Amino acid sequence: MKLSICVITYNHEDYIVESLESVLSQVTSFDKEIIIGEDFSTDRTREICMQYAEKYPDLIRLIPAEKNVGMMANFLRTFQACKGEYVAFIEGDDFWTDPLKLQKQVDFLQANPDYSACFHNVILKYQRADLRKEKIMHANGLPKDSFDTEDVLGPWFIASPSFVFVNYPDLNLPDWFFNCKYGDLPLMLLLTLRGKFKYLDEVMGVYRLHDKGMSLKHIGYDKIILMIYIYESFNIHTNYKFQKKIREAMVYEIDRHIPKDLANGDKSIPKKATILERGYNKIRRIISQPAS
Repeated sequence: MKLSICVITYNHEDYIVESLESVLSQVTSFDKEIIIGEDFSTDRTREICMQYAEKYPDLIRLIPAEKNVGMMANFLRTFQACKGEYVAFIEGDDFWTDPLKLQKQVDFLQANPDYSACFHNVILKYQRADLRKEKIMHANGLPKDSFDTEDVLGPWFIASPSFVFVNYPDLNLPDWFFNCKYGDLPLMLLLTLRGKFKYLDEVMGVYRLHDKGMSLKHIGYDKIILMIYIYESFNIHTNYKFQKKIREAMVYEIDRHIPKDLANGDKSIPKKATILERGYNKIRRIISQPAS
C-alpha cells in the first residue's frame, strides 16, 4: 500500500461530505486507502461515513468508536491503522481543492528520501460568528522551501490538511506523545528528526476555522499549558539539543495566549499569571544568555 489517507472526524455533519468528496476526487497512479476515524459523533457524521464506506468498500475503511475517546485517542487509533508507506491527514471539516495534490506530494517524497514530509499552501476559511472571510495562508509565500526542527518550533505555518509524511516502520512514538492533547505538532517535531520538510508553493486545500473547530477549544492559559507540555517533553526527548529555540517558543505562546484570557474576562487570571510568572521570567533569562 503506497498511501493511507486518515480522515479524523467528530460532529462534522455540515462538512464531512465536502471533505470526503475531495478525498475521493484525488487522481493517483498508486494504490491508496481511506481510513475514517469517527469519534462517536452526536450528529449525523457517523451515518454519513457509513454510507460512504458501504459505497466504496474496497477503498474506505471506517473505524467507528464505541464511545467518544477524544481528539488525541482518535488521532492515534486512526494513525495506527495506516498500512501505507506514506500518510496524509485531513480532518472532516477541511477539504482539498487540487485533484493531483497527493500525487505531487508522494512523487516528491519518493524522489527525495532525505525529506520526511512535505506540505503546501492553503486557503484559511473563517466561518465564525464574528468573522467570515477567506484568505491565502501564505499569500506572500515563505522565505524558503525547506524546513527543519528549529523552524517547526517557531510560529505555526503548516496547516494539517496540507501535510503528507513518510510512515516510518521504526517510528516508535515515545510515552510522552500519548499524553499530548493533540497529535499533529508533536508528530511533526518527531518527523523533523528523520528528515527535512518540503514546502510546495501551491494552494491545494482549505483549512476551515469555525466556532466548533478544535482551534477554538484550546485558547489562552489552557493552550499555554498544552504547548509547554509538548515543548518540554520534546526538549527532554532530544536531550536539550534545541533548548534555546524551545524556550523562545514557550515565551511566544505565553505572549500570544495570555491576552486572549484577558480579553475573555477570565477572573482567575491573577492566580494563573502567578503560576506562570516564575517560569516566564526564567525563560526570558535563558533566552537572553548567549547560546553555548
